[in-house]
Amino acid sequence: MRLHCRRAVLGCLVGRVAGTAALAGCTSIGPIRLGHDQLDYARAISEAGKRQTLFNLVRLRFGEPPSFVTVSQLVSGYTLQNTAQGAFQLFPSAPPSSFWGLLGGTQYTDRPTFTLNPVTGEQFVQAYLRPFSPADIVPLIQGGVPVDKLFRLGVQSVGSLQNTHPLAGGQRSGSPEFLPMLALLRQLQEGGALNVRLRREKEVARAYIGFRTQHAPELDALIGQVYRALRIDPASREVEVVYGPPPDQPRTREIPILTRSLINVLSAIAAEIEVADTDVAAGRTLPTLREPGAPRPMVIIRSGSAAPADSFVSVLVGGRWYWIASADFESKVAFSILEILKSVAESTRGLAPPVLTIPAG
Repeated sequence: MRLHCRRAVLGCLVGRVAGTAALAGCTSIGPIRLGHDQLDYARAISEAGKRQTLFNLVRLRFGEPPSFVTVSQLVSGYTLQNTAQGAFQLFPSAPPSSFWGLLGGTQYTDRPTFTLNPVTGEQFVQAYLRPFSPADIVPLIQGGVPVDKLFRLGVQSVGSLQNTHPLAGGQRSGSPEFLPMLALLRQLQEGGALNVRLRREKEVARAYIGFRTQHAPELDALIGQVYRALRIDPASREVEVVYGPPPDQPRTREIPILTRSLINVLSAIAAEIEVADTDVAAGRTLPTLREPGAPRPMVIIRSGSAAPADSFVSVLVGGRWYWIASADFESKVAFSILEILKSVAESTRGLAPPVLTIPAG
């Protein structure tokens, strides 16, 4: 009778071991990890990109060269291994010497690998030193990027109207009509009267802006003001945006613009970073210039000796903290546009976006 009981225990034990092994073989962590890691890696790449941009803005403010590193590939491999062992020793002639046991274990391994590439040489020249093509930035208007913020950041002139010159010291003033003209364009964009069309001809992309007010005739007066400010032929309802200085003829069917390079956009923002008086007195940087009557900086970057309690992005440089306040919505929008311009410059100038590979079984 005792022998039959031991065999029953052995059968139950073997059944449990087999059930554990079957559970380990049918369970996959792939779908679970993908659901978590896609968002986690997207958040990590975004936050790292913001900190790198702010870090380089501060470096430019202090006359140091910027340095950029891109994430070209992410490989994250996961291994989940379950083991179970069962043993039973039966000695019929010596009942006290019968033994049984069960051992189990789980091993989880996570091996993420990141490939980082410094942006140097021709890649740096193409991505950061070449001016944007109008076909690179004008379509962003159709995508919902505020046209006034986009042009104030990325354009040096529209027609004969000049933006401020960030590196011109006390001679930074631009055309007094520049910002009011951008405000008019913003009203037309919000009213749905500003449309963008992109046409590709072989390897050349051409951008057009259309002004249509069929659904909002009250905006006709604003369009007239824009036409007069940019010297556009009043018979035109669609004009091409071209790179170059304004033409000599009084009326034209084009909007000539001079775009900035990405490094010029960064320099314009860096010139207005708030710095400590001790750094200015020591000659480490120049005092911040503020033009009389000028609007607030596109991106307000504050600084202090202690880490901010709440920030949109912050970075520690040279023992001092620099940050954008989380409650400063206008600065956050402008900084986000800067990140978009950075992505456009890197993606259109030969820098591949990061590739995420997650083998999980």
